Amino acid sequence: MLAVVQLALVVVCDRVDRDRERAALPVRMERRSDPAHDLVVEGLGGGQFVVPARSGRFQLVHFWATWCPPCRKELPTLLEMARRNRHRLQVWAVSTDREWAAVRRFHHGDMPSIVVRDPTGEGSRTYGVSELPDSYLIGPQGRIRARFSGAQNWSAPEMDRILDRLMLER
Repeated sequence: MLAVVQLALVVVCDRVDRDRERAALPVRMERRSDPAHDLVVEGLGGGQFVVPARSGRFQLVHFWATWCPPCRKELPTLLEMARRNRHRLQVWAVSTDREWAAVRRFHHGDMPSIVVRDPTGEGSRTYGVSELPDSYLIGPQGRIRARFSGAQNWSAPEMDRILDRLMLER
């Protein structure tokens, strides 16, 4: 009986915690104006390619890992935001995991095309990633417009307003 009560409490607390995070996760953002860097990433097939800093469009470079609990909670909102904004924003979900196996398991084999891997860790070092998750909004001319530190609720209306404002600035 005690086990049933404990299980019920865990389920209720988890649901309340998820609802709280969706509703009130504060946006942690700092404006930046430093140059972005080209990023060598690995695609699902194992081939490497360069994500150029100067791409002619807005990009969000998001560093995350499957072993990072805040990343695991945040990533679904990032993927949703990426789908909604695909016409104006290229999102790169850059996994810092050492192997693709963990990333595949996390996505249950249904890998979004925006998920790539930083195979050497050089990308996260170049960007100065100090915590996960960590995201950088890069302007079309290759300058970092903003850094978003820690977990964000990318589906929140407030985040849409912030991204709109940052992408309208010259």
